[in-house]
Amino acid sequence: MADRQTNARFRTLLDGLRAAVAGEMRALVFVAAVVGLLMLLRQVVQFAVDNSTPTITLSELASGWWEDFEVHGVAALVMFCLIQPVRRLGPSGGARRIVLLAVVVVLAAALATLIRFYVLLLGGEEVRMLWSPVFVGTNIVRFLVPAALLVTVAEFNRREIISLEAMRAAEADRSALEQETLQARLKTLEAQIEPHFLFNTLANVRRLYETDAVAGETMLQLLMRYLVVALPSMRDELPTLGREAQLIEAYLELQHVRMGRRLSYRVDIAPALRGITVPSMMLLTLVENAIKHGLAPLREGGRIDIGARIDGDHLQLEVADTGRGFGGDSSGMGTGLANIRARLTAMFGDAAGLTLMSGPARGLLATIRMPLRPAS
Repeated sequence: MADRQTNARFRTLLDGLRAAVAGEMRALVFVAAVVGLLMLLRQVVQFAVDNSTPTITLSELASGWWEDFEVHGVAALVMFCLIQPVRRLGPSGGARRIVLLAVVVVLAAALATLIRFYVLLLGGEEVRMLWSPVFVGTNIVRFLVPAALLVTVAEFNRREIISLEAMRAAEADRSALEQETLQARLKTLEAQIEPHFLFNTLANVRRLYETDAVAGETMLQLLMRYLVVALPSMRDELPTLGREAQLIEAYLELQHVRMGRRLSYRVDIAPALRGITVPSMMLLTLVENAIKHGLAPLREGGRIDIGARIDGDHLQLEVADTGRGFGGDSSGMGTGLANIRARLTAMFGDAAGLTLMSGPARGLLATIRMPLRPAS
């Protein structure tokens, strides 16, 4: 583990170093290109104002350009090596950065002037002429102006990059905050479902104890068995359809104790579909809603069929009952159904939804349609 962490840090450091070197090389090439263009412009202007040279050949132009580029290129390289460390390692912003860069640019221009002074001295120029204030001032300006312009452009580019990085970081933070808010909302919605189911079941146990103590005790034992299986997995991030089917079967066993022959059911979910991940407790909410609003109010009760199938790139979950259908308090706008719709919208947007329609004879068919998730 320690070796892997060390290697990861080394690779990160190496990648950072490569990126820094590549950035400096791009900056150096840009400076060299600017110096080359300025020297070419100088040769052209010098030829245009020099009346003693009516014509000039391409080789003469190239030779004069190269002589100028050698001197000014070396001076530019020295200035680059002096200015860039200050830009990279100096203050990140504010007046201190501006003042420090101004001082460094002036010093770099003075150093470049000394380099040109030495080159001209080697070429036979008189020391007295080279030390004249006009020569020194002219050469400092010669190097100061382009250096200041290049640093100004580089600083504007740096500020633009920092602004873009800040925008990207803000967007990433906003997306992370939205994701955390969404997860918190989903957890809140799920928490609304679980107590709802438990309170209803406990109320049924109490009612049975008042009318049939044996049935009440049986139902309490089934509830305890259900909780032992269900509670550890209720908070799973990616529950499977198979686990949801087990919860539904355990719930229907509880309700069968209470309703007896008035309740019949079938859970028809193919083994191949049981590994698909689904939002937790949604199917159970539909089943509970079907019993509470559809079957329980009828003297004869009814039947519930739970199924699942693949429809293209979507998963379709169905709960059909033979209860009393629409009417009474079965408006399709209850808390449990509103919870399902809110969770589907939060997780999938418009790609998922819950629909209710009347059954072939009577009752309701509730259908959840959502994008297909990979099997676990």
